Formats: sequence, structure tokens, C-alpha cells
Amino acid sequence: MDVSSGVKPKETFEKTAFYIGNMAYRAMLEEVYTTPKPGLVDLYSPGAHKDMDVTSFERSAAALEPYFASMALEGMRLPHMPGLLFERIRRIGMAAEAAMYKATAGVNTHKGLIFHMGILSAAAGACMEVYGTVTIDCLIKMEQAMVRETLVKELELGNMQSLNKHGIAGARGEAMTGYASVRKIALPTMAKGLREGRDWNRIKLETLFMLMSQVEDSNIIARHDSSVLLKVQCMAGDFLLSGGAYGDKSMMALKQMDADFIKKNISAGGCADLLAVAIFINELIKEPVRGRFYGIRKAGRKAV
Repeated sequence: MDVSSGVKPKETFEKTAFYIGNMAYRAMLEEVYTTPKPGLVDLYSPGAHKDMDVTSFERSAAALEPYFASMALEGMRLPHMPGLLFERIRRIGMAAEAAMYKATAGVNTHKGLIFHMGILSAAAGACMEVYGTVTIDCLIKMEQAMVRETLVKELELGNMQSLNKHGIAGARGEAMTGYASVRKIALPTMAKGLREGRDWNRIKLETLFMLMSQVEDSNIIARHDSSVLLKVQCMAGDFLLSGGAYGDKSMMALKQMDADFIKKNISAGGCADLLAVAIFINELIKEPVRGRFYGIRKAGRKAV
């Protein structure tokens, strides 16, 4: 993403912030429209979630879009004050969470993504203000500056419950590592699929399963334990070895996997969030794929 043009009037600031917020919104839709996703909400199934479906995700994403734009705008205003910036977006995040619950009648559809997209929207805004463009290095540099000033210090002071009973850090842990799972697993998988000209829905599925095979998903842990997490990682790995999202026979096995996950109440929601983050970052830093997003409001839901 590059909109550098010298002098930046208020209108340019607001348009850039809106554009970043809109990309976050569309990335959230791209995640839920990825189909089929065993145990997760997609176009055809609520997965292992009895209180939500694709329409509740759509309402939630629409409600959150302006808050991500506001966070991006704060990033543009405070690029050199990461501690203050984080505190500002934290307050905006609380308002965003309230808007989500209002839009979904009290259902938590995107709490994890409010955290992820909020930090990264602010980081993208800061990159635009300082460099006039967004690169992966700049994005993570800005994100890490915010994290060092806040989450890491809070952890060191013992003021943050960042680890669950199994020692898995979840969303905050991803932020503290500079989104290592997204940078090292998701983005390379996505880039490879795009280079090979693969179907976009299947690229997203392949990326999701790559994450599921390696990431310690805190959502799975919250519902079960580390033994179930290991089983899910092995199942995802077996799916990839059998052909993954690019194999027609292996794709046929997802229906049974979905049924098994629903029966056992398994949801890799943490990995689904990271897929949305990867889509968002990919759009921020890779202009050639921008066109994939422009038609999403008009084209609506689609899966292959």
C-alpha cells in the first residue's frame, strides 16, 4: 500500500485511515467466506458454534469497520509515541467490543480480531505517516514498538494474564512475537498459492490448515486440552500431506472432519483469526492482490 503524496491534509489522513479500516473489514469477510472450514463458521455451516453464523459475522464486521479506521487514524497522529498510541487504541477497542456485542445480540464473534486488527491498523497508519507506505518490516516494527511499551511491560510486572493454564499465550502471544505465525507460515503459503495461480478460496484453506498444523490454538485449548490440540494439529498435517486444499480427494474428506469437529465441539478459532490477519497484511503490503477485495461488497459470498 503506497499513497505517499508529500503534504498530507486532514482529508488525506481520513481517507487513508478509512481505506485501512475497510481492508480490515474485508479481510474479516474473506475469512468467514472461506469454505469449508471444519468446526468453524463458514458459508454453509456454523461449525461448532451454536450461537453464530455467517450473517452474525457480517453484522459484526460491519460494526467494527469504523473503529479500525479510527485506530489507523490514531496511528497516523501518534507514530512516534507507541505507548500513548496503544493506550488510545485500547480505549477505542473497548468501544469496538461494545459495538460488536450490540450488532450480534451479545455474541462474541470477533473479540480476538478486535485486538489483532486494532494493533495492525494503528501500525499501518503509523507506517503511512512516517514512510508513506506499508511494508512488512515497517508494520512489525511499529507493532513491536507498541507491544514493548505495553504488553511486555505488563507481563514483566505480572499485571497481565497472558498465558493460560497450559502456557499458551494466544492473541497477546502472537502480538509479542511480531506475528511470527503469520509471517513464517501464513504469508509464505498464501504467496506460493498466488504465484501458482491457485483458486483464491483454496489458497485461504491451504493457509488455514498450515496454521492449524503448527499453531498452538488457544481456542482449542480453552474448549479442551493440549491432547486435543495435538490431535487437531496431526489431522491438519495429514490433510496437507494427502493433497491439502489443492487436492480434490483430500477436499472431500473435509465434510467428515467438519462433522467430527462439530460433534466434539472443536473450533480452531485462533487460527481462523490468524488467517484474517494474514489476508489483511497481504492486502496492505502486496498491491497486485488489491483487486481481489474491491468487489467483495458487490459480489457477496462466494466459495469454490
